Amino acid sequence: MRENKEDRQMREVQTGRKRQSSHSKEANPNIIQQHNTPKKIRGLAVSFLHTVGQMEDPRTRPCDYPLAEILFIAVCSVLCGTESHEDMAMFGEAQIDWFRQFVPLKNGVPSHDTFRRVLMLLKPDSLSDACNEMFQGPHIDKQGKHIAIDGKTSRGCYNVKGQSLLNMVSAWDTDRGICLGHVVTKNDEGKETGEYNAIPKLIEQLDVKDTLVTIDAGGCYAEITDTIVSSGGDYAITLKENQPKLHEMTKGVFDEHDRNDFANVASYRKTNRGHGRVEERTYYAVPVGTDDKRWEKWPKLSTLVMGKFRRETGGKTTEFIRYYISSLPSKDVERLGQSLRGHWGIENGLHWVLDVTFGEDANRTRCGNGAENLSILRRMALGMLNQVKGKKTISNVKFQAAVDPNFRTKMMNKFLMR
Repeated sequence: MRENKEDRQMREVQTGRKRQSSHSKEANPNIIQQHNTPKKIRGLAVSFLHTVGQMEDPRTRPCDYPLAEILFIAVCSVLCGTESHEDMAMFGEAQIDWFRQFVPLKNGVPSHDTFRRVLMLLKPDSLSDACNEMFQGPHIDKQGKHIAIDGKTSRGCYNVKGQSLLNMVSAWDTDRGICLGHVVTKNDEGKETGEYNAIPKLIEQLDVKDTLVTIDAGGCYAEITDTIVSSGGDYAITLKENQPKLHEMTKGVFDEHDRNDFANVASYRKTNRGHGRVEERTYYAVPVGTDDKRWEKWPKLSTLVMGKFRRETGGKTTEFIRYYISSLPSKDVERLGQSLRGHWGIENGLHWVLDVTFGEDANRTRCGNGAENLSILRRMALGMLNQVKGKKTISNVKFQAAVDPNFRTKMMNKFLMR
């Protein structure tokens, strides 16, 4: 029977005619079409399986395990708490009947060596694109209005003690708890090989229009602010002695206002009590004079901000001051204060969770692209967990995904099988 035009088009879409080599087509059959009804296939046009089906398989010979199957098991297993290639293979074997709801696994579950080899050879950009595709769609709102950018070093990933192989600068959607992208650097600090060159590349990958981008002092360079402004975004960046002239001028401005008890200066104050301590944060925002040539080096610089912090713990009081620069007007001091405080969500919500809950800092994977690809999988899993955890902790919802197949299936249908 001759297939009609609609059936032929559907077959071509699902098979993925953009595959790079003929052996890849033979090794990776149409997984989606084999295991879903025609009606469901129409809803899987942007599924994770379809996306990875368009990747170039890094293996150079016909293989028993299609790339889509390997990556699907890898994502699900990391979501449920696995930390190594051996764990992935073990989890796949234990849950093989569950996995066969989504992928055929004609040859069973790949060995741990297959997981290791594929993740070592796979191009990280391809996996990162699949991750970004996964978080785009009607079930997730438009990108948040605040993006925090910061770098993280994986301490366990090294060849020589103390010399890390993996330093990643990440963009964190503070509202949704999603890693929007990353760029790998040679070092976590330094203008030549560190974040100075990585941050502009990362910003160019993002949609920062009408979005406030916050960065710590390591990203306080005019070239970085120019990239943000030219992309349609705003910035708020910590200012320290790495910009001595700007820091000295800003300090002088606020010293003068301090002598006048900050009369007519826009301010925002927030006090938090809990865990045996009291924290009071006060932000002052002063507009930059438009006719003052001292600031012209910095694109769209509109406001200087001073944060005055007071903490009481166990009867002991500490106070300190930080300075910031921003392209937002001084009247937005409340938004600035909340966003500057929220910037550290990337440390608590991303970096700390990756190290403590996902064991990233202790992971010793270091061959090829293995460390970076595993890090992308962890960020992908964390983003999925953050969307469904509610008031639970990441550890709680990760454990639920591991022991409750029905809950895990709901997550797959929401994120990976749209």
